[in-house]
Amino acid sequence: MWLGYLVFGVGGALFITMALVRIIQMKRCTEVVDGWFLDTVRVFNVRYHTTKAKFFYVYDGKEYYGLTDLGISMKQMNEFSKSFKYTLFVNPKNPKKFAYDKKLTIGNEIIPLIMGAVLLLIPLAIKIWLDSYRYF
Repeated sequence: MWLGYLVFGVGGALFITMALVRIIQMKRCTEVVDGWFLDTVRVFNVRYHTTKAKFFYVYDGKEYYGLTDLGISMKQMNEFSKSFKYTLFVNPKNPKKFAYDKKLTIGNEIIPLIMGAVLLLIPLAIKIWLDSYRYF
């Protein structure tokens, strides 16, 4: 029984942590720069694969090429036009990190937060439900 609580708790904490890390990364991007969309890139990792947007931008006199999915929904990513100028938000402490927008996206931040909360609440709901059938 405790193993189930542990699994749900760890899963919930993992989802919430992933979403909070993304939110913190977005909020650190405060400097506004012009960036040019180059292409979409499929990134394959051992654990997951995702699609990211590749941008070119100049910050503090240096040129940067980078990939991001911060602040971009898949719908927006599909609507980008190559070589068009877009507003980007750069992290001044680490200019290689940037976000397209500072708004939370449903698929990347909101759903993981909700899933994490649900996974954390499932063991509690099961315990309350089981306790309601105990007479002693």
